[in-house]
Amino acid sequence: MSNNFEKSPTQESSESNKERIKFQLEHPDKIDLYEGGVMDVVDVKPERPKTEVPTFWLRGWGTTLEVHEDNIINLAERGRRVLAVDAPHGIESANIQESTTERGQEIHDIELRKVAALLKALDEKDIEQTDVVAHSEGAIYGVLAALLRPEKFRNMVLVDPAGMVGEDTKGRLVKGAALDIGLQTARIYKKLLTREGFEAFKQSNTAAKALVEVFAQNPRHTIESIGVIAETQIHEILKTLKELGIKISIVHGVDDKFFPMEKVQQQTTTEMVDGFYSVKGTHNQLYLHPEQYTFLVDTALDALEALRKKERESPEEEE
Repeated sequence: MSNNFEKSPTQESSESNKERIKFQLEHPDKIDLYEGGVMDVVDVKPERPKTEVPTFWLRGWGTTLEVHEDNIINLAERGRRVLAVDAPHGIESANIQESTTERGQEIHDIELRKVAALLKALDEKDIEQTDVVAHSEGAIYGVLAALLRPEKFRNMVLVDPAGMVGEDTKGRLVKGAALDIGLQTARIYKKLLTREGFEAFKQSNTAAKALVEVFAQNPRHTIESIGVIAETQIHEILKTLKELGIKISIVHGVDDKFFPMEKVQQQTTTEMVDGFYSVKGTHNQLYLHPEQYTFLVDTALDALEALRKKERESPEEEE
């Protein structure tokens, strides 16, 4: 007589795969970063990859890899190899190779350090080309890296991206952030007795602790970053990247107060992006509700690759 409580082979396979993914997440590679110390590079490889091209996960201001852990796990479970970089603040720009290029000299030191970490990881891991998922500030250094080395990038999904609201100020950004976090907190407490609300509450606590940790590491750098984010605009860069053949989509929350969606929509044109997804929620829904938002990100990447395939096949159809 069979035991009704025995796990099926499918369940065992799924659970063992998740454990294997977690193990990889908890054991990053150590890579020397110019003369700025050693950085951790997470490299999570799924058992059955859906594509040979990996995905780099670029996080936003004031967060850590722990905040996006569930996103990375979910995307890996969907068959994508996911990499993420955790680099130290103390990289001197004079030691960064990219700063010697004409375009590199136009990049603020704060973003250049993150660009350098991403490009160094690509080189050290021998990755010929990558897709990108970038949240918030991650969109800034993600597109800057692609501008310096466009041959290394294929498809990009920018989630609630910074640099897309037009002319901005540090004061407006700080005020928007306060409004967004207030709205986010109110909604979490309203659903706190539900599973969804409780999970979002735990995620928000993780994010709050991460912000304190990041601030403690380098308070001046963390505060200065806010001004750099506010003053950086990426519209023209997106146009250039699209002309170079990189496919780009934006996923944006309708209630985002950091970077209000109406302003983003006003600034965004088809010359910059191939797709635009309007979704429920505030700025940090990506990691507050990782399962559903990672599903959307994965779908957006699939759509960009389908578009790329269609464009490759269209000349043959015309013949």
